[in-house]
Amino acid sequence: MTKKTINDLNINYELEGEGKTIVFVHGLSDSLAYWKVLSENLKNDYKTLIYDLRGHGESSDDDKNTTINLYQEDLYQLLKALNIENAVFVGLSLGGNIILDLAVNHPEMVNGLVVMSSFPEHDENLKKIFNDFDNAIDQGFVEFFDTILHYTLTDDMLEEHKELLENVKFEAAKTANLEGIKKGINAGYGFNLTDRLNEINVPTLVIAGEEDNLTTLDIQRKISDNIRDCELIVLEKTKHNILIGRNIEKLLNIINDFMLKIE
Repeated sequence: MTKKTINDLNINYELEGEGKTIVFVHGLSDSLAYWKVLSENLKNDYKTLIYDLRGHGESSDDDKNTTINLYQEDLYQLLKALNIENAVFVGLSLGGNIILDLAVNHPEMVNGLVVMSSFPEHDENLKKIFNDFDNAIDQGFVEFFDTILHYTLTDDMLEEHKELLENVKFEAAKTANLEGIKKGINAGYGFNLTDRLNEINVPTLVIAGEEDNLTTLDIQRKISDNIRDCELIVLEKTKHNILIGRNIEKLLNIINDFMLKIE
């Protein structure tokens, strides 16, 4: 892993491979490790960039009020520092917000978008859910993990991987940056890009979980309906966490096929 000083922060990243560039942006409370299963499979054909958002993983943070636009500006400056002129961007949840914001503010950098489990605006239902997340993180990472878990995985997966998830929870709690997670939650409040989505004129995929009860299909259709060159793909038996075992091969095929369409 390598670090770059961006906006007075140390941003942790991995850049591998050659060819067209794919940049992966993770979601709330995750890290660059979330994307390993995809980046490791794609780095032989493409240049892949994975990185930790400010206040996540091994990236540092500051005392600024964190917003989606600030995350986006970090990404923009990281791309400039790495001499990446343009790329295809893949973002999950919070990461999807960030790449949509980048596409609106720096369209010259964006050749295509793959937006997973994201939202274009912070509506009243999301506000209630985020309030629950905010209250949970104040109690600690274990409480936060338990609160989000039923939004991320289907009941059959929760049961099948019950012991593993318990181990993951307590291991993650040892290093979790609670303040960074709280800032990430608060960054979503007031976010609204719906009216500017029609400015995006690059090929876009919106990938949604059929059973997502956090960023519901109706929310994600607001993205696909407002971007001209956009396709909505719905994955069966999937909630908010798109990147589950049974979807990996399908997602790799979707991304590879999408990359073939990008000039």
